[in-house]
Amino acid sequence: MKLIVSNHRKNKIRQVLQMTFFRFFRKTENLIPLLMILMFATLNLSSVRREFSKTNDEDKHYLYGERIASGDSTRFDDSKMPVTGLNALPKKIASFLDDGKIKQVLSRFYVARSVTILFSCLLAFLVFYWARLLYGFIPALFSLALYILDPNIIAHSQLVTTDLYVILAICFAFFSLWKFLNNRTIGNGVICMLALGLSQVAKYTSIVLFPLFIILLFIFDAFAWKTISQERKSFGSMGRKYAQYGIYTLVVVILVINIGFLFNNTFTYFGEYNFISSVLKNIQSSLPMLHGLPIPVPYPYLQGFDYMISTEQTGNFSGNIYLLGQVSTLDGFPGYFFIASLLKVPIATQIVLLIAFIAYFSKKEFRKNLVKNEMFLLVPVLFFTIYFNFFFNTQVGIRYYLPVFPLLYIFAGNLFVGWKDFTFFQKASSYVAIIYLSISVLSYYPYHISYFNEIILDRKQAYKYLADSNIDWGQNKNELDKYLLDHPDALYKPSNIRSGHLIVRVNDLVGVTAEPEKYAWLRNNFEPTDTIAYSYLIYKISPDEIENLCASTDYCDR
Repeated sequence: MKLIVSNHRKNKIRQVLQMTFFRFFRKTENLIPLLMILMFATLNLSSVRREFSKTNDEDKHYLYGERIASGDSTRFDDSKMPVTGLNALPKKIASFLDDGKIKQVLSRFYVARSVTILFSCLLAFLVFYWARLLYGFIPALFSLALYILDPNIIAHSQLVTTDLYVILAICFAFFSLWKFLNNRTIGNGVICMLALGLSQVAKYTSIVLFPLFIILLFIFDAFAWKTISQERKSFGSMGRKYAQYGIYTLVVVILVINIGFLFNNTFTYFGEYNFISSVLKNIQSSLPMLHGLPIPVPYPYLQGFDYMISTEQTGNFSGNIYLLGQVSTLDGFPGYFFIASLLKVPIATQIVLLIAFIAYFSKKEFRKNLVKNEMFLLVPVLFFTIYFNFFFNTQVGIRYYLPVFPLLYIFAGNLFVGWKDFTFFQKASSYVAIIYLSISVLSYYPYHISYFNEIILDRKQAYKYLADSNIDWGQNKNELDKYLLDHPDALYKPSNIRSGHLIVRVNDLVGVTAEPEKYAWLRNNFEPTDTIAYSYLIYKISPDEIENLCASTDYCDR
């Protein structure tokens, strides 16, 4: 009898311990993604604390942010947007403080950069959260890992530009649309409209969300037609519903744009705009009846949109376009971002994404939810892939293509559904992929803008494939200055053919920021011996080599 009671107590204690452990795990499992995001933030913060040189665009983005923070949205550049006012807030707050340590710290530029890191962490959480809703906890962890170990995301999380903000805005916009169409409550609708509006003050790329939202809405409702009641199936009822969506959305979006641009000259007449793009100039000249139409958005918003159209049409970039040794002054290269992704997205990530697509479309139980769920990830990816690769001329870096990657990482979570049933080999392969990914990405620390995967084994050769903000966006000027200080014999930017210890910026060498012919003698006949932070190439050329060059080529006679 005592033995039976003893066994019963042991079983009871075992059950209590199991339940306690289960509850503890359930409560603490959310610490795992939070710790991962904290590690991501720490990595980025440690990098910005180095106070690396400002990239080519950061000064202007920050200046416009300061203007916004001071109540002035007047435009002086094409692509600067109100969202960088967030980066200027610490310095603005510091202006109200007495002199001291806090004021000094808040005024530092690395603090402004840290604001972008904060929003990148929010995007990391969104990637995890959406993937968890779709696929579960373990798949969401893998989606999060792909995001926080994306070297291009890491690089642009540290800058005062609009690139990271628009990635977040686009991802959040499609997430909110997904939630609304699957559960059409007033709250979800308001969040969706606000998300669409906020995207418009992040970057003009977000304008394409309007047609994409409409396409996704119609596709979703078309497939849900059978579940709609007969009363609501009438064209009149559907038309009224879509009209309401459109009116409410326009009102909210226009309001958000006005708030973002501080209501600067809202309702300026269309005829009073000084357009520079041929598109808007032609509309203005050919439709005089629109001249008296008050435009309900701030003047700088439409003005900036006009500037961006002009830049895209005329090719008035910061330099030439470069790909695989070829230079273009105006037209982009078809498939540019395919090649950029092949070289700058980690190999482990590419393998995971490829297998995820194969796994998804080979399983019928997954495909049946395509319209309900994955469509909101894949349709934007498909659109941006086609648009950027074949219709977009501002091919100055993979940063323009980055909005597709968080969506892809969320989608990749489907590969890890049913983790408990994975074989040892499958689990081991997954862990190996993450370890390989980590080593590859961290090997470039802290120079993540210049990251190339192992397809380019010799990092000194990366310039032969891509340049511009893929390698050097001006972020390593400080490293160049240190090198020149330590090597007084080195000559930076040689103006003529000569021997010696020479240093040339990647973008100058390939013809992005200098005339392509200027360094043709160096580019076509010599190989760099080293790099400075991957952005500057070091050459050590003997007098005999120059003598041979002049004897065997006509470079010295030009």
